[in-house]
Amino acid sequence: MNQHRTHFEDLPNELFGIIFEYLAPHDLLHGFKKLNRRFQSILIQQPLSLPNNRSMSYKLYCNYLTKIIPRYISQIVYLHLSERRAPHAVQQFIDNVPLDSQFWPALKAVTIEDVPRDVLETLLADCSFLANIQSLTLDSGFQLYHCDEYNECDDFGAVIPILNSLPELRSLYLRIVNRPVIYVNSTPNELSSRMDIHQHLQILSINDCSRELLVELLNNGYLPQLRQLHVSITSHKHSDMSIDPPNPIPLKQVFAPELRQVNIKLFTGVTWVLTFFEDLQRHSQLDCFNLSGHVRFTNNSSFPRVAALQRWLTLTKSNIFQFRMKLSADYNLGAQSVLEDICVEYRRATGDEYSAGYGNIDIRYPEMSFSYPPVKDENISNEPVVMNEGEDNSTSSDNNISDEPVVMDVDESNSTTSDEWFRGEPLDENIKEMELSECDYVNNGLFKELQEIPCWHRLQRITIDYEVPMNENYVFGKKLTRLAHVVQCSPQLRELYIEQNLQYGRALASNTELGILLACKLEVFCYTVSHDTSSLGDLAQIVDTLFSHSSSPPCLKELILKVDGHPSTWLSTKHLVRWIAKLFKRFPVLIHFTLNCQPREAYEDNEYSLSKLAPKWFGVSLLSRRIRPGQIEYRHKPHSLDIWL
Repeated sequence: MNQHRTHFEDLPNELFGIIFEYLAPHDLLHGFKKLNRRFQSILIQQPLSLPNNRSMSYKLYCNYLTKIIPRYISQIVYLHLSERRAPHAVQQFIDNVPLDSQFWPALKAVTIEDVPRDVLETLLADCSFLANIQSLTLDSGFQLYHCDEYNECDDFGAVIPILNSLPELRSLYLRIVNRPVIYVNSTPNELSSRMDIHQHLQILSINDCSRELLVELLNNGYLPQLRQLHVSITSHKHSDMSIDPPNPIPLKQVFAPELRQVNIKLFTGVTWVLTFFEDLQRHSQLDCFNLSGHVRFTNNSSFPRVAALQRWLTLTKSNIFQFRMKLSADYNLGAQSVLEDICVEYRRATGDEYSAGYGNIDIRYPEMSFSYPPVKDENISNEPVVMNEGEDNSTSSDNNISDEPVVMDVDESNSTTSDEWFRGEPLDENIKEMELSECDYVNNGLFKELQEIPCWHRLQRITIDYEVPMNENYVFGKKLTRLAHVVQCSPQLRELYIEQNLQYGRALASNTELGILLACKLEVFCYTVSHDTSSLGDLAQIVDTLFSHSSSPPCLKELILKVDGHPSTWLSTKHLVRWIAKLFKRFPVLIHFTLNCQPREAYEDNEYSLSKLAPKWFGVSLLSRRIRPGQIEYRHKPHSLDIWL
């Protein structure tokens, strides 16, 4: 029987084009350049993308920016420009690559992440090489290295000039530091009056957006083609979460005729959002409307009652409309009954005892049709419960409040034994990120659901947030067993972020099975010490022990450690030299190490400033041969140290 063998070079050029899309440019060019005339002709026409530099060494990323891009500039379709893990790299790009649009005929999408403000201003100065791009992502948000340089920036001053300068944009993603600004040369009204109507923008996503900017963009017809809106709302005029902002002028459907999907995260008020988008709902235009965030109840709260929300939801005649309102909730002193009344009303209207309570309000439509007969709240205890802050409690410093929320007491007998104590999100085996919290671990029902899923096919990241244990004798054993189960069933898992105390870290480090699994899977590991006193040495010992269980070297590329001990109790040049060297020895393929210290103000003292100690650490490490000349690059702030290998 004749067998026909197909060789790799027998494939048609069209298939090679598809295959090459999965290869990073340096791998593609290194493997196929000058192989033969056929491959050379394919490479000349192949679109190239500069990928995210997260898993790149500093040297490789700079080689991309200064060597590969200039040679193949006409083929570049996507650029990822970042100094988050490569100091001064984007400045090198500016110095070596022409920024005139004639050299960038294929460029369609650009990401600019964590660059110095003067570098960003250079890139956006005339927007020449960006003139024809269709997608722009700009990230200068909190916790990035250069975020403090944008203290005087605001969302009006960032969004409007970009939209005016890039008329071909189809999608704009902004993560900005939106702080109160004293306008010197212009006011928000003057800035908005200079805005042009943008005829192509279809997707707008702004993290840390003022309510004033959102209303201005939509209410004047500046974005007639907008189809998807994703915003996280902040309001400096109403920074007190207990004060509901006034209702703006409702959006007219004629100003946003294409808007179909709305996702809004907020921390003040809910009613104004529903009022603002009511005309679109009445015209049956919306396909999806999601509200998330946090609300604080007071005696004067205007949170929508069931009848008001039901009226708003049923304005539409659309058969595909989906609505979800998922909010964490607490209350000011004296307003507990207001929150309880709202929760009871929603539980009775939906027939779902989990739709409101335990500090969460989770309403879905049309799954919850508000047509069930009222149910008796037999399972509702008169005892107070803990107000769980829900899926995201990372409110920024801009959302500081004047009134402290009330934390309810917990009935331990119910909270630790009942499978019905808390119902989380429906488990999805195709999720890419999973958030685990304390109540997830004590919920036996959830663990059974976890065990019923044989494989988390796409799970890449797990985040474990700190929550106060139910009692001081809480044991972490079961928790780690369940975490190990998820890790074992996740073939694509690459990142683990933990915010916990040292007790949890030591329990984690002593778990041999979990250590072996993590060593062969993780590329990014971040441990933030919370509610404890720690040093770099404490965390280094935990990390070193955790990854020592495997006989094979760990594949970790990025390590982030955040300590909270006062520097007077641990920080010295000798301490840095010893423990950083130990970490470098443990992780042979490590690319990036970050040490972040809290509280920041303690490191402003020159004696404990890492800006002073980092050069001493570098010098001593060189002299003691713990590092080689040219092996690393580093940068520092008084409270942080970044090292690239």
